[in-house]
Amino acid sequence: MFNAPPWSLRLAGLLLLIHLAVFLAPDDLVNQIGSMLVFQPAALEAGYPYYWSLLTYALLHADWFHVGFNAALLLALGSYVERSVGGLLFLVIFALCAIGGALAFWLVDSQGVMLGASGGVNGLMGAAAVLLYRDREVDPRARMMMVMVCIVVVMNLFMAFAGGTGVAWEAHLGGLLCGLLYGYAVLGRAKPRRSR
Repeated sequence: MFNAPPWSLRLAGLLLLIHLAVFLAPDDLVNQIGSMLVFQPAALEAGYPYYWSLLTYALLHADWFHVGFNAALLLALGSYVERSVGGLLFLVIFALCAIGGALAFWLVDSQGVMLGASGGVNGLMGAAAVLLYRDREVDPRARMMMVMVCIVVVMNLFMAFAGGTGVAWEAHLGGLLCGLLYGYAVLGRAKPRRSR
């Protein structure tokens, strides 16, 4: 996390800069533009062509804790993915997992509104888990990552059954599942870790 590769740093920095701009902007402007960038399935179903919101929602956050938490996780998880498959595939995985998270949210909660990078971040966790598992004989972090994935699944299922938590568990699980799939898809391009 503290020695992150360039694209992980740039993406985390972009999330923080966007939130700073939103924080400093007038409320009227934020509400006007934000309504087109957050993910609202009902708006798409009503005919508004905000298809870009399937991805742009992941660049917006509710508050400083929200963006800080996601940026920190992005650096911690994304760094391994970027070092394994390179900056371009890292960005593609993040974007596709964010879109997958939005589609999962739409499937379950078509009347909700969503923002935050959690779908993409959980996708990076899934991809990192697959890439680490490949090197489980030489990398002790593999077991810890699998435990983390199981904890995330259980926590999100608990939120799903609890109801009314205000957390987009659908996007978390949708992004995680996409990350697991994309992790397998890029295994052939990943750099294996060598034992010392």
